[in-house]
Amino acid sequence: MKCPTCGANLQIEDEKCPFCGNPNPFAVKHQQDMRHYQQEFQKTKQEVEKKTLHFNSFTAKIAVIAALLVMVLLMAYVINDGPYRLWSGRIKKDIAKNRESYRAALSASEEAGEWRRMYALYDGKSLSHTGDFQDYTVISFVIFDYKSILNQMTIYMEGTVDDAATVSARMASHLDSFYKSTGRLTYESAYYDDNFTPEHMESYRRMQEDLEAALSVYCNLTKEEVAALADYSVVKKAALIEEGLHREAEETKEAAEE
Repeated sequence: MKCPTCGANLQIEDEKCPFCGNPNPFAVKHQQDMRHYQQEFQKTKQEVEKKTLHFNSFTAKIAVIAALLVMVLLMAYVINDGPYRLWSGRIKKDIAKNRESYRAALSASEEAGEWRRMYALYDGKSLSHTGDFQDYTVISFVIFDYKSILNQMTIYMEGTVDDAATVSARMASHLDSFYKSTGRLTYESAYYDDNFTPEHMESYRRMQEDLEAALSVYCNLTKEEVAALADYSVVKKAALIEEGLHREAEETKEAAEE
């Protein structure tokens, strides 16, 4: 399960998110469910005992045992959280076993600028599920925005989607999140200090250079427009990108007609 505030993975028992400190609504729901099932258990027990007074002693015992067994099994499933517990245990065991090799692979991918491979490992192995890779929390969010922007740009350039307004809005949303994350406007807690090491800051800078170069080439933004993007609102970012896409389309059309 994910934290609705920062997107980090949560345990069912966590009253607060260990990453951002916000309350875990799933824990509240879990506690409510437990109280509900306990009340239902007692209520069912009393009703069964009352009704079985009309049956013989053997039938009454069987009915009570059956009803209690159903409730016990139901409560056991809620307490153990079913398949999630199995998945969580498997992930924790895998991370504990491969912690050093995963960290080495992340570091090598970061140094080589292989952002997509880095994200694929972090996300595919659910490395956010424990605190062992907390220092990669923010960069994973940044890479998600980075690749989402480039994906939207590629989709538009290939003609898969011809709605410049929609593509521009999506790109602007991710671009705004990218600038806020890398500029520490989103993650001010000391809990995230390790996410802004010199190595990570260099990665953020390189990704920003890649994005701004792509915006200049494929979205026809001027050097001045690109430099001002970080200070613009999401709406203004979207408008600027859409205008650039239209300029690029017009210039491409004129060049084809010549």
